[in-house]
Amino acid sequence: MLFGLLDHDGTPSWKYAEYKQIASEFSKLQHLGFPRYRKPEVAIAYSFESNMASHPPGPSNTVRQYFTVGYTEQVQSAFQPFFEDNIDVALLNIGHSKLEGYKLLVVPADYVMDAASADAIRNYVSNGGTVIMTAMSAKVDENNQWFDTPMPGRLSDVFGIRTEEFYRPITLPEINLNGKSEKASIGFYEVLEPRTAKPIAMFTNTPEKSPAITANNFGKGRAIYVAVPSQMSVIGPLVRGMYADLGVETGPETPPGVYARVVEGRTLYVNTTDEEKSVSINGSKRGLISGVSYEGVIRLKAYNADLVD
Repeated sequence: MLFGLLDHDGTPSWKYAEYKQIASEFSKLQHLGFPRYRKPEVAIAYSFESNMASHPPGPSNTVRQYFTVGYTEQVQSAFQPFFEDNIDVALLNIGHSKLEGYKLLVVPADYVMDAASADAIRNYVSNGGTVIMTAMSAKVDENNQWFDTPMPGRLSDVFGIRTEEFYRPITLPEINLNGKSEKASIGFYEVLEPRTAKPIAMFTNTPEKSPAITANNFGKGRAIYVAVPSQMSVIGPLVRGMYADLGVETGPETPPGVYARVVEGRTLYVNTTDEEKSVSINGSKRGLISGVSYEGVIRLKAYNADLVD
């Protein structure tokens, strides 16, 4: 049942023509700044241990009941705003990676907080980094045992909070962030008790009216804690409001479904949708893949790409 570039009778299939087009385009690109590499300014933590520990076997397992949204989905939600904004991101095991040089570190639902990861976050913030950590993080140690110290475990002083209570409200939590009301898409929140941290966003419809997001100055850096699981409706406005202050460079502006990167002064556009997309540009440009001259707008057919100079 496997199908390749040739059908079973040896006839070239539609895949052969498509692969031929890809090979031709790659041949044009290989001397125009590719392969492209640029060290990202943003990093997102990914923990295989947290993924496994948050999804143990057994339908009635307590941990499964605690995690209202899967670990992978929360990491993807943390990645989504950067992906849409055409910003390069590194995906790291923070306990085994060098964090210096990153302007922002996002730690979504990192349930298992081992000593190496906690030390890495502590040193990163102390030396001037900015970290965002979300609910469901730092609950158990490397032995999968619930912390008997204030949580987030091993990092309560770094984030300047204590969090123990958590609830699943019938009504989705609403947050006042930067003067705007943002509604969470997940019915779960933690009650934060600020110690040295300052609230930067508040819940508006929970019984406690507790902080939804806190920020704590620690060493030369800042540690931000989000009291809801990682989700685009909250993470998006939060990180986008921080780009300018952190000096995070955003990528080219594109319509939904079109992604772009600057490569040695040229811009590569990729249309990932099944419909034609238009990208506004200033002046005249030339497509080095298509050979088309553009004036004021680039029109990309479905699933097509072009390197524009």
